[in-house]
Amino acid sequence: MPSSQLRFAGLGLAGCLLASAALAHDHAPLRGRLVFADHEKPVIRILDLDRGEVTHSFDVPKPNPGFAGVSGGRYVVVKTGDEAGTLRILDTGLIAESHGDHVDLDKAEPKLLDFMTKGDRPAHVISGQGQLALFYDGLRPWEGKSEPKVVMVAIDSLAKPNPATTIWPSPAPQHGIAVPLGARQWLISMPNPAYAKGDDRSASPRPNGFEVLEQAKPQKAGGWKRVAGFNDPARADASCRLYHGYAPARGGRHLFGCAEGEGGGLLVLSKAGKGTAGWSARKLAYPDERRVSALRSRAGGRYLVGNYGLKAPYDALLRIDPDAKALAAEDVLPVPGGQAVCQFELSGNGSRLANLTPDGKLRVYALAPAWQQLASFDVVPAFDCAYGAKTPTPSLAVTGNSAFVSDPASGRIREYHLDTLKQGLDMPVGGMPANLAGSDAG
Repeated sequence: MPSSQLRFAGLGLAGCLLASAALAHDHAPLRGRLVFADHEKPVIRILDLDRGEVTHSFDVPKPNPGFAGVSGGRYVVVKTGDEAGTLRILDTGLIAESHGDHVDLDKAEPKLLDFMTKGDRPAHVISGQGQLALFYDGLRPWEGKSEPKVVMVAIDSLAKPNPATTIWPSPAPQHGIAVPLGARQWLISMPNPAYAKGDDRSASPRPNGFEVLEQAKPQKAGGWKRVAGFNDPARADASCRLYHGYAPARGGRHLFGCAEGEGGGLLVLSKAGKGTAGWSARKLAYPDERRVSALRSRAGGRYLVGNYGLKAPYDALLRIDPDAKALAAEDVLPVPGGQAVCQFELSGNGSRLANLTPDGKLRVYALAPAWQQLASFDVVPAFDCAYGAKTPTPSLAVTGNSAFVSDPASGRIREYHLDTLKQGLDMPVGGMPANLAGSDAG
């Protein structure tokens, strides 16, 4: 899968590398740090936004690694791209401390942690509820034996020499996902039986459903209890055929992008009350024959946004109200010129969306009461954003009300304010800055 799917997999995260602190009483808040990769050099660098210069650098095995932010904003998962499937953890040194009416940001020394995990085909990274889930898809069944798994890490233990980890072994290879729910519960995808069997090489690795599992306390072999199941292909409201795309929503709900066609749409899972009971599901139908494969959301935001199309390249955006009884044609926004959606992110409060398209423009939209383009910036030269493109690909990251775009061609990173619709910082960083470690997506 594309590295961008790991880079944007961490949905519902509290922050990312650029901490957007609220105004303090008697001092200006620090802006924080932005982590970025280089298209040509095997290195991760840190741009200090208060000083306007690169302050730290870390070597990695290959150029342009993928990134995924971790809940809380201090750590970033680094997909190194090596043959061992190694995932590393970068401690950005950014420590946010809440004081009720404002947030203070401290800067400690960044470091690349010694802790790492390895496995076959690392993919989706999700965090929340104090836990980090690293999903290893495993090899295609006909390629040989592998150990598909989820490595679960307690986030508050990452600062310790030996972080607390748990392994959930997947019954078979799958392009899956594990969502931490708290109270030792996890929402985990189940392998597609046709793919797991390995006889049909046209079968998709995408799952068709999920289970809510509870980990035994204390952990012991086989210590997983099934709490609820949504993996019944005979029921549209209890399955998610060819799942891809996840985001949390208000009220503790979870949305998943399922296939188009009969019984297709977005699967909305929710839980009322405490304990093991109370899980419910419904299917929110797409407005036409297309589907989503990536979702974005923000805590407290009313709407989610997904890319929308029948197959890649997806050429529209879909606004999603999880409270709606149905989605409508006015929820669909075609990308100008029939271009690919490429990269898109929501502002911190979820009211505006930034979209970086192959023509090199950054467009800013309001989501409500209807889709409305508010601004368009010429940010980088036209580029190829297709998976596997050989030419350098600019990257978009949004934190709070600031959108950052890397420009590999000029060796710069530029900022655009989504509230004032004006350009902010324009910083020369040298090299060919590409992937940015920034906000969440699915």
